Order: sequence, then C-alpha cells, then structure tokens
Amino acid sequence: MFSPKFNPYPIWNWYRSDTCDSITSVFRVEADACGRLWVLDSGLIDVTIKPKQICPPKVLIFDLHTDQLLYKHILPKEFIKEDSLYSNILVDVRDDCHSAHAYLSDVWRYGIVVFSLEKMRSWRVTDHLFFPEPLAAAYQVHHLHFEWTDGVFGLSLSPHDCHNRDRILYFHPMSSFREFYVKTSVICNETGWSEVKDAFKVLGQSRGKSGHVSASRIDRNGVMFYNLVTRDSIGCWDIRKPYKRANLGVVARSSETLVTRKKRQGKATERMGVDQ
Repeated sequence: MFSPKFNPYPIWNWYRSDTCDSITSVFRVEADACGRLWVLDSGLIDVTIKPKQICPPKVLIFDLHTDQLLYKHILPKEFIKEDSLYSNILVDVRDDCHSAHAYLSDVWRYGIVVFSLEKMRSWRVTDHLFFPEPLAAAYQVHHLHFEWTDGVFGLSLSPHDCHNRDRILYFHPMSSFREFYVKTSVICNETGWSEVKDAFKVLGQSRGKSGHVSASRIDRNGVMFYNLVTRDSIGCWDIRKPYKRANLGVVARSSETLVTRKKRQGKATERMGVDQ
C-alpha cells in the first residue's frame, strides 16, 4: 500500500527545540466549523520514558485557509501540577465563532481546564469523578498485562439544541468502566462552577469489566463513538437512550488495525500508547 509523505503543519519552522514559541509536543488537535485548527501543546517531552516539562502547555489556533496563527493561550503556572499531562482537547463552538470554548483534560493530575476564546482566559475545574477507579487500573491487551492510573481523558459534547442553549459534556477517566457528565453552563462559569452542588454526575450503568475507553466523540445525530482499549473495538451509544449495556453497541472490531500499540517496557508493567 502506497503511503504519501507527511508534511509538517504549518511549516518546519514551528518545530524548534530552542524556544517555547514553537510547537513542542502535541497529543491531539481539533478542527472546528469556523475553519480553525486548535492545537493542544502539552510542552512535555519523553513522556513514555522520563517526562520533562520543558515548556508550559498552550493552545494554538491556526487559520486552516491561510495556515497562519490566529491566537495563542499559555496555561497559567498554577494549572501545571507535578506530572501534569494535558493530552486531550474538545472545542465547543456555538453560533458565534469568537465565543468558543475549549476543554482540556489533564489525564495524570485529574482536572479539566476551560479556555474561553472571547475572554482569552482559562480556569481549572476539579471533581472526584475525574480520578481513576482503583479496580479499573489493571489492563489486559491480548497476553499483555499492565497497570495504568490515568484519570479524566475522554471528552465529548452533545449536539446543538435550538431549544436549549446548554450542552452536555460527557467525560470519563481512562482507568474507569463508567461514563460521567456535566452541563457546560456549569463549567463555563469561571467563578460559580464550584458552588453548584452535585453538578458532576454518574451516567447510567457500568460498561462492565474491560470497559476501558480512551477517546470518544458524538456526531450530529447524537451517537457517541468510542475506543474500547482492551477489546480491539469501536463502540457506540445513542445518547437518547439509557446508558446501559443493552444499548451499547460495537461498530468495528479488529485485532490488527484497532489493537492498542506497545510503546515502552518498564520493570513490572508495560506502558502503552492508545490511538484515537
């Protein structure tokens, strides 16, 4: 099979090791409906060996028509905990492209940073549901056994509703068998989110053993698709139905193309990288 050559985006000059004005280490990006590419730069290198935070995490927003940088937001120092890893980004655009928000998950220190493009400000949201489940920290992929204590990782948004301006942010820790949710109106309130009692909620039933999920997204029809890490599968759920095992389907399964890939071997366990 022919594989085309990859070109750096936007250009090679963005990838330099002598300045934090460049792109350091990107785990995920997202293109929005306004023709922009949102890039989450973790600023972290040697993640699978001995992580080093050489630059602060930042959000870069490029114009996909001109490939020029539109905005840059550097996360405040107090949001960078020891061993933080900002590895996932979800963009929330409503009617006005300028009033967009982005949600950034800190998988190793269990938080979500909300970034307001209109205000060019960000704030960190925390909750105990962002933490991993101890009984879900043991993984088995084929004959490989390992342990992960990854917290909040997967993020997905309910579709736009013309009758309700609010949206639901679904989320889950990587090391968990459950899904959770919160209203975006809660976490987008910089000063008031912590005052809302029981804002973060458990969704339905557990996915059951080996129900680890990494990335997830919801399409315009309200169907969530997600990667079942230890099952070599892509799962799905119609968000209009109750979240229970009978309503959780599988749309694809392959022990070749959907298997979790090995990244490095440690003394007792092997850490793996998960393809979105």
